[in-house]
Amino acid sequence: MNYVTLVYLLNLFIYGVYFFCKSGSEVHFSIGEYILSGILALFLIGAGYLNAKKRMTYRSVLWMFFVNLLLFGMSGLFDQFGNGFNIFSTSNGNSFMFTLALIIYNDYLFPLIVELDRSGFSLVLPVLLSFILPSLGYVIGMKVHPQKQN
Repeated sequence: MNYVTLVYLLNLFIYGVYFFCKSGSEVHFSIGEYILSGILALFLIGAGYLNAKKRMTYRSVLWMFFVNLLLFGMSGLFDQFGNGFNIFSTSNGNSFMFTLALIIYNDYLFPLIVELDRSGFSLVLPVLLSFILPSLGYVIGMKVHPQKQN
């Protein structure tokens, strides 16, 4: 069982339930929402740790990074080629569906994505953190539970 994949799906469910049950604006976030986002990010570090503890390969923690990289690449590719290439696009060549999928897939980062909306870093952040957080947990797990030599 890949713990990183499991935690990603769990994060998707937890933040989805929280987001749809809250009332108020989606633009103004309280400190509780940032704390929830941080806790869900710590879950990803823990999942990388569990993958290392169970002696899974390093690429097992990178599975979600590759999915994020694909979504990010498709979003950029469809933006580059414009409306004639992308049937899912909105006006001006924006690849709305792939960008939305990237944001929904990484919904635990939603408060940070909204804060960084105008910077362009809001779509790079999920890709970077899907690499950094599970990798950090994996490295910690490998240091705490080194492989025993026979």
